[in-house]
Amino acid sequence: MAPTIDNEHKGELAELKTDLYDPKRTKKALKKMALHASLAGCGGVPNVSVLLPDVMHCLESNDVELKKAAYLFFSALAATNGDAVTMAFNRIVRDVSDPNPLLRAIALRTLTSIRVENMAQGMVEPVRVGLHDADPFVRKTAALSVAKVFDLSPEVVESGNLLAEVTGLLDDANPHVIANAAAALNEVRQRAPFSVLEIKMPTATKILAALNECTQWNQVSLLDTLIAFTPSSERDAVTILERVVPRLNHSNASVVMSAIKLMLYHTSFLRSPEAKRSFAAKMAQPLCTLMSLPADVQWTCLRNLKIILQKYPNVLQTADVKTFFCKYNDPTFVKAEKIDIMIALATPENVHQILSELKEYCHDVDGEIARKAMQAVSVCAINFECCVDYCIKIVLGVIQDKVPLVLQEAVVAVQTVFRRYPDRYESIISEVCSSLEEVSEPGAKAAIIWIIGEYSDRIEAAEEILEIFFESYKDEESQVQLALLTALSKLYLNVESDTSVDMLQQLLAQTNESVDDPDVRERALFYWRLLAGDLDVAREVVLAPKPPIESGDIVEGMGEEVERILSKRIAFVSSVLFKRPSDFVTYKNLYACGKDFMDMGELETRTPVGAAEENGNGAHEVEEKAAAAAAAAAKTPEPPMVDLLGDLMSLEVSPAPPVSTHPQVPTEVPVFPSDFSSTPPLAATKDIFSSPVMQAFPDASFPAPSQGLAQGFDEPSPQAFAPKPSQSNNPFFD
Repeated sequence: MAPTIDNEHKGELAELKTDLYDPKRTKKALKKMALHASLAGCGGVPNVSVLLPDVMHCLESNDVELKKAAYLFFSALAATNGDAVTMAFNRIVRDVSDPNPLLRAIALRTLTSIRVENMAQGMVEPVRVGLHDADPFVRKTAALSVAKVFDLSPEVVESGNLLAEVTGLLDDANPHVIANAAAALNEVRQRAPFSVLEIKMPTATKILAALNECTQWNQVSLLDTLIAFTPSSERDAVTILERVVPRLNHSNASVVMSAIKLMLYHTSFLRSPEAKRSFAAKMAQPLCTLMSLPADVQWTCLRNLKIILQKYPNVLQTADVKTFFCKYNDPTFVKAEKIDIMIALATPENVHQILSELKEYCHDVDGEIARKAMQAVSVCAINFECCVDYCIKIVLGVIQDKVPLVLQEAVVAVQTVFRRYPDRYESIISEVCSSLEEVSEPGAKAAIIWIIGEYSDRIEAAEEILEIFFESYKDEESQVQLALLTALSKLYLNVESDTSVDMLQQLLAQTNESVDDPDVRERALFYWRLLAGDLDVAREVVLAPKPPIESGDIVEGMGEEVERILSKRIAFVSSVLFKRPSDFVTYKNLYACGKDFMDMGELETRTPVGAAEENGNGAHEVEEKAAAAAAAAAKTPEPPMVDLLGDLMSLEVSPAPPVSTHPQVPTEVPVFPSDFSSTPPLAATKDIFSSPVMQAFPDASFPAPSQGLAQGFDEPSPQAFAPKPSQSNNPFFD
């Protein structure tokens, strides 16, 4: 494709072209052109690709600095316009064999920067030659070039067997070559749908020896590579752990986190509990030291620490919890993570100390932190019975202060305490009800309604309090509406007063007329059916004792599989987001190419595409799990097909009855009355049904069900659901 003519910058381009042929100004012109090429996508800069033929003559020079400047321009141009650089491809390939190792390395780096997929096959041989070059600088450049070519075309790298040759560089005598080979393999492991790397103990020993001679970022690459090493014995695991322990004292947080990740992985191979505790104690202090770093680094470390504590709870067993107390100048995002870590480290011995700190946070000027602290107080109350009284004292103090934001969480905390310890702290209900006017959020409203409904037999003014929420029922969130339906049902079953009956009738009628949420309508229909039957059965259902509430994991919603994957990806983006890589990286981006990956059959060890998340680790483990799952699926018979519609409507699906030739008088037996007011006479209804609901609901506006419901849910009459949906007699289905 011919370069576009840039008429706007014609004068500047002419000046640059003149400078290219002036030996004194060539280098300066090339550097300026490289800058323009880097900014090509920003607009307002000249299109220097038109000068590419004029730059070619610079490659014929013997001046090393001039060639470096020319390659700098090619690299910058290749990043934004790879097609334009293809005309220089063969000339760059020729420089890969230059006697000067510096030029060989620069030429190889520039060659693999050309992002044109059709050229990938031509890069294989120059890269292969570079991997076996006598100069270590060329070898380490060639190692990184393999990862760049894999980005461009994975199948070309696999068919050229370049991965095996890069793996061989892990046994190189130069530590920098080993580090670059490790970095390249780490990059490929995250994209390849097969196991890229299998490390043996001699190779692991060489990698450990190279740690002391590499830069800090190369150390991170080497430590990440050692995750692929599976020790064959406990002695090998101890050797790895002892060699990695000095990395815990490094000043770079990334090195420390990579070392901890590696140690946690290899600690699982130890059999001795004393050895495990010993290495865990060595990791505790470095993790605490990370809290003295800048706020952004602290936050990243705290996010990773939550994953570590969830999978390895005893890592910080010897750490002082005060290390994670919030400082006055900590930003909000760091304080929130520290509060989570404090709860994770809470024990019966230090929980009162943590609660004293959380009490101060509950009065913080930052509303978000105050709410977070109140949530943490409720978690402590759930986990430690010894501190419930202190937690109640903190909650009551917040309620009395009537700070709006924290008050909402305090009401929810009271509900949590009542669910965990029922029938123990009823004396504080009056304090909670005194703040009824300040409760404004749906969650807090639902919590206080639940409390009133649960203890409606002990609250004298329960009907009056619920009537406050009854007035704004139509405008409330579904969470509040559901809670009010349940609370009024409990109130009726506990008290059985005329007022509760009237309120429940009105609420059900209002739900039918003005509520569109299907969940709320379904709940109302459920209670209507339940209360229309035996009240003793209704009490067993509605007033049944609930199981005590328990606190969740440190990171909610993280399954064991995700936890296992993220524990091997400490200090990666996925560990900060608490997501698997495939959850936020698309399939094509996972391979960094514009088409699907094609396995050319060159590698023997393969795993499914999903195994790419394993970082190349545990390939055999994944294969064994897949084989076991397939065998289990073969043994397990397929379940029969279920008629979901018949199950939902509690109907028995049977063949249609034969059509009669004699005319019949249509008989409509309604399931539920179409209008609460148009009902059969109350006396007649009492004669038909002896259900206690008739004594509880004397008003004809809430009648008992007719024949269709009286026959039971399992075998309804054929006429029960005969009307079409638009003509249904059921008010909650209309």
